[in-house]
Amino acid sequence: MRLKKSYPVIIILALITGFIQTAFAGDLVSPRLDGTYEKMPDGTKRISLSLSASVDDKRVYIENASLQVSAVNETEKTLLGSAVTSIKGKAFFEISPGKSIPEDKEGYYTFVIRYDGNQKFNITSKAIRVKELFMEISFPKSDSTINVQVSVSAKNDKGVKETVKDIPVEFYVKRLFGLFKFGSEKTDASGLCTAEFPKSLPGDTTGKAIIVAKVLDNEFYGTVGASVDFKKATPLILEPKQKRGLGDTDAPLWMVYTLLVLLTGVWFHVIYVIGLVIRINIKGKKALKKAIITE
Repeated sequence: MRLKKSYPVIIILALITGFIQTAFAGDLVSPRLDGTYEKMPDGTKRISLSLSASVDDKRVYIENASLQVSAVNETEKTLLGSAVTSIKGKAFFEISPGKSIPEDKEGYYTFVIRYDGNQKFNITSKAIRVKELFMEISFPKSDSTINVQVSVSAKNDKGVKETVKDIPVEFYVKRLFGLFKFGSEKTDASGLCTAEFPKSLPGDTTGKAIIVAKVLDNEFYGTVGASVDFKKATPLILEPKQKRGLGDTDAPLWMVYTLLVLLTGVWFHVIYVIGLVIRINIKGKKALKKAIITE
């Protein structure tokens, strides 16, 4: 009987506790977690992350936030590590080439990024599901042109590599301050695409250039890149820097003589003016002394 009488009290307490928890949870701000996947030319897998929130109708970046990165499939969850956001709310998590990452039955990687929140922000998470793409760059022989060929493949559900068709590939050559694009093609049924390398585009002084091929922001593979050294580009010829000093002996004689005459005239006038100032000063003192004596 006592237990039955206490049921309403227990229910009311539970409702009050749930209401309090909901009220506190409502005060927290729900942040926005974004992430992109990129496979670098050296095989490093990079996950670029950003964490922000809308506070008082303004977008603010959450800094010094720890983001946990895990890889999951149907049977296991592996913690890969964590990254801390910068003052701009950005963080990068890199997975070195050769590191074992669990895949699902279809051969996809599923990366789960989790933010545990704090006293101001709610817990949030994001999943990135991508399949690994493989790219190889080669240079088919040709008599008149320089061709750059890219082979694109991915693993099927049996773990065997097979070609990928109809995927856009961008062709670049690495320059001092970035990448210079010289082609854009789609792979054919055999997973190949070819772009012509411009002969007028020089390499370094030895004729070496770095060719880069990329698949950009693909919904299945993310961003994937590959690079290779090309040693048959046009060598860069460095011209000697011309002297441009006033005493340059390579200047024409008429220019040297004209400059000397002009400079001589300028200095003559400067010395003449200084002499006049001195004479005026001396005569002024003499006149002043004579006036004093006369008085």
